Amino acid sequence: MEKIKVLIALLYCFISSHSEAQNFTKPPFVKQRLMSISSGLSGGVMIFNPVQDIYVNGSFSYCMEDRIGIRTDFILFIPDVNFKGQLDRNSSILIGGEFHFPFNRFDLSLLLQPGISFVYLEEGTTSTKTQVEPVITGSISGTYYILNNFHVFASVMYLHGNYFMEQSDPFQLDELRITSGIGINIFVNHTPLFQRKKVKF
Repeated sequence: MEKIKVLIALLYCFISSHSEAQNFTKPPFVKQRLMSISSGLSGGVMIFNPVQDIYVNGSFSYCMEDRIGIRTDFILFIPDVNFKGQLDRNSSILIGGEFHFPFNRFDLSLLLQPGISFVYLEEGTTSTKTQVEPVITGSISGTYYILNNFHVFASVMYLHGNYFMEQSDPFQLDELRITSGIGINIFVNHTPLFQRKKVKF
């Protein structure tokens, strides 16, 4: 009988401490109506070509739900005129879904983004200066919200696509990219005007 009382007491202490820990745990920063604008630099290594690239990234994301959002990326290619074999143009626009795994002020997210790349290689035999090619990317990103309106991030992306020139074999655009940068974020207020609190002076 005494052993049962001790076990009940220990179980009660465990449940109490667990509930108190949950009460003291901060809720995730990432939630519905969070809007973010980010900018950063990317370094890329092409998988099927001995080429390294540099990009400037800009992105816009919005959380439609606590864990589900939509994100658009604008990627500007910075060519190296002394790098033989590198593409002359390879900028992209991507848009797709983002799934969040938030923990306090840290957020781990997975992205799947189809898009288009604006590609040109001067040494190619294509008759047009720039071609628009479909691409698709998958990436994993880690973000830390330092302040309520400021964050830092780092991500790893894999891009798949082909540049079809007037020859038998296309130029494979597959590339592994690592990006880091900073950004700003706000929570968008969708409360109707008649429900908003009046500011008292």
